[in-house]
Amino acid sequence: MKKRFEINMTKGPLLPELLQFILPLMLSTMLQIAFNAADLIVVGRFGRPHSMAAVGANGAMINLIINVLMGLATGGGVLCARYYGANQTDKLRRAVATTLITGVVGGVITGVIGLVLTVPLLRLVGSPDEVLPLAAVYLRIYFLGLPVMALYNFSAAALRALGNTRQPLIYLAVAGVLNVMMNLFFVLVVGIDVAGVALATVLSLCVSGFLTVRCLLRSQEMRLKELRFSGRVFRKMMKIGIPAGIQGSLFSISNFIIQASVNSFGAAVIAGNSACVSVEGLLYCPSDAVMQAATTAVSQNVGAQEYERSRAVARWSMALVVILTGVLTVPVVVFRRQVLGLYTSGETELQAAFIRMMIVCTTYSLDGTMAAMSGVNRGLGYSMLSAAVTFVGACVFRILWVYTVFAGVGTLESLYVSYPISWILSTAAHIVCYFIIRKKPFRATLEAKAAAA
Repeated sequence: MKKRFEINMTKGPLLPELLQFILPLMLSTMLQIAFNAADLIVVGRFGRPHSMAAVGANGAMINLIINVLMGLATGGGVLCARYYGANQTDKLRRAVATTLITGVVGGVITGVIGLVLTVPLLRLVGSPDEVLPLAAVYLRIYFLGLPVMALYNFSAAALRALGNTRQPLIYLAVAGVLNVMMNLFFVLVVGIDVAGVALATVLSLCVSGFLTVRCLLRSQEMRLKELRFSGRVFRKMMKIGIPAGIQGSLFSISNFIIQASVNSFGAAVIAGNSACVSVEGLLYCPSDAVMQAATTAVSQNVGAQEYERSRAVARWSMALVVILTGVLTVPVVVFRRQVLGLYTSGETELQAAFIRMMIVCTTYSLDGTMAAMSGVNRGLGYSMLSAAVTFVGACVFRILWVYTVFAGVGTLESLYVSYPISWILSTAAHIVCYFIIRKKPFRATLEAKAAAA
């Protein structure tokens, strides 16, 4: 089973291996996005007034938390990929154990902090008074389930580092079905809408978390009682993971500020914006999958000292992310009324969603190219540089835009156009950095070949 599901990207044709990695991972990410989409659809159709706005008002904050945890998990994934590529089994097992323990502890700490700061955080993003009580209920339940969600993300990152993206997909599919069923049960049968969909999300992720951890331990022939925390491995993880977590959080922080600006337009615009953001989660799936594939492929090849293959990884990553994002974007934009109509039937909400979709969704391939090159640079070991580029291109630029251009113009259009502009700037910066930092490992390869000759 171990060999059947793992993908070694250090040998053989690269494109088929990348596709084997990317496609299941795309579907897995789609299922994760479907959790929140199911929450929004059910409360939007069957919940009380402002229930959809309450769930949607938490979107930027929840994305911030998830992106930070996934960034930290990247550190464990990169180490696991390198040890796997170098065939260093003992080091790989230590990295797996430390990754799992870090996930649980990190989830507990973040959850406790979130519970204490729930209301201040919601006020920080300008949640309207009529929405805040329900939004606080949803967010508190989410924070209670954060340890299990963190454990899933960390264990899934380790599995993907071994090239195994299919089994996490299967487990997440099971959890997705359970999530929808429990959403309907809690809302229609029990009669609790916002709290019900939050409980459904947490309980379903408990199932996927358990199955993923069990799969990871079995793949390494380990048992829970054998898990040991390694300070040395943890430090290496954090050297990669902290910059990656910062990078993930930077987009969310800027979106956090944009969400506060959206909230100033009232509950109807919040609901429409939330619906479109949920759809954008679907369009982001190729970007996330290609970014993780690029990081894993480059990391495995760095471990195997096959530096030349990273050239092909970079080229294929850029091409694949544009193609896959385009395949998803075209039907979504063409059938936007039908797609967004799943969330709400209110014309004011729909018009607000259309404005965002025509500016942000139609340019989503730019986000993909930025993510792909960021993944390549991170795989080469330059996680901090990748985070710095994102900080300037996404966070700083968007914040300045909100307080200058948007403050002067004051329209939704002027707010949303900051997205494609920031993606263009960040992609260009990542590409420039790639051509600079790749010289060192490539030079080492050439020198080794010259010495052998």
